[in-house]
Amino acid sequence: MKKKILSLCLVLALAAVAIVGGTLAYFTDTDSEDNTFTTANVKIDLIEKQRNEDGTALEDFKDGKVLMPIVGSAQGDKDKFGMPIAKNYVDKIVTIQNLAVDAWVRLYYAVPQALDNKADDSMDIIHMNLGNRYMADGTWTAENNTNADWTANMGAETFLTETTIDGIAYNVYYMDYNKILTEGEETGSAFMVGLYMDKNVNYDNDTSEYTITRNGETSEINFDFSKGVTIPVYAVGVQAAGFTDADTAVNEAFGANFNPWAAE
Repeated sequence: MKKKILSLCLVLALAAVAIVGGTLAYFTDTDSEDNTFTTANVKIDLIEKQRNEDGTALEDFKDGKVLMPIVGSAQGDKDKFGMPIAKNYVDKIVTIQNLAVDAWVRLYYAVPQALDNKADDSMDIIHMNLGNRYMADGTWTAENNTNADWTANMGAETFLTETTIDGIAYNVYYMDYNKILTEGEETGSAFMVGLYMDKNVNYDNDTSEYTITRNGETSEINFDFSKGVTIPVYAVGVQAAGFTDADTAVNEAFGANFNPWAAE
């Protein structure tokens, strides 16, 4: 953070010189003011939640979930939180809370390249549910499913770059929250609510290979699932003062091509 040094100009007031009885006398006075300025810091908290085992409440997210091909549709029926009821859907409800001054926020996420198709989301091996409306208090209804809090439209993420994390090639994306977060406020909808494995994924016990079959054609998935699948997320916050939108604020503060995993 660049600091500006404020200089206080001390004005010395000199009284008129008077000569009395041949003695030179000086009448002087000085005055100064100590002006105090405070600084404000940006502080955000990245929050990850999931439904509990019986689906009645939300709890902190836990790693180590098992990925299996989805049964049903993630875009189908929802529960009281607005979460899909499809089997084998994996919760990962990601929001951001602002703990200090008003801020713009952006959230990055990375997906292994072998499981991600930048050109056609329908061809992904692992599908992400991004920007969906959910209700943490369990009052979701179909009428409040519409959501445009993240970027321009639901799921309108921006591809940033390719990177390597722990020896694995990833595609990095981001989405901006298009509203200023005030102190204590949490993003009004989740950046991400979950993910799922494509229903067309197969596993061959004889060859120990994962494949996917689409339009009658089967192809091998070139990914080592034995090490698990990691989907990292990363949030940044920038003061709202002086900026009209998240994109301008983040690009000015971090750089237009900021990659949080560049040093991994």
